Amino acid sequence: MKTILITGTSKGLGLELARAMLARQYRVLGLSRSGCDIEHRNYHHLAADITDAEYPSALREFIERIGIRHLDIVVNNAGNRSHGSDIESVQVEEVIRQFELHCAGALRTIQTLLPMLERSKIVNVTSRLGSVKFNRRGDFGGCGFSYGYRIAKAAQNMLSLCLAADDKLRGNAVISIIPGLLRTESGADDASHSAAEGAQAVADKILSVESSGVYHAFEDEAAY
Repeated sequence: MKTILITGTSKGLGLELARAMLARQYRVLGLSRSGCDIEHRNYHHLAADITDAEYPSALREFIERIGIRHLDIVVNNAGNRSHGSDIESVQVEEVIRQFELHCAGALRTIQTLLPMLERSKIVNVTSRLGSVKFNRRGDFGGCGFSYGYRIAKAAQNMLSLCLAADDKLRGNAVISIIPGLLRTESGADDASHSAAEGAQAVADKILSVESSGVYHAFEDEAAY
């Protein structure tokens, strides 16, 4: 049985992705600050905060307790919305918090799991808002999207590029996925798909893609 680890499985895309991968006969290791209502013989949950200094040791103990030696897929999905869409309202502390959650937390996860990654897929759930290309051409002008979230997702995109170029991860695919506009608590006001629909599309994309790069779950434009 293949094994996937997904962060942020308490709700939204992460919860639905866990369900989608269980349906595909994967063993799923889920992780979030709070619990998860999935009850399945192949689902294992760790309550932890990926921004906490004790997170790496908690994750290692969790993996050892289950007895997993290899992970086929790791999905860095944990995240949430932010506030502060103009220079007067943005708080530096919030930008740092978003960076810790979306970028540094993903880095901690991969560093901790490194011994279990061989010919695996490292998936970072990114956003159109983190694309330098999309922001530079003015796609989001006047939309009120926050500094913190966009900066954090742009940093996560650079993390993906760094991981893909790292010789110690040679043989692994580093995949950034834009899940599309999903109707979740952290979704945009113009969202058009449910979390369950997004999860199915993301799962299909993860399983079909073999090489590093940035992709869109619903085949729209994707760019760093």
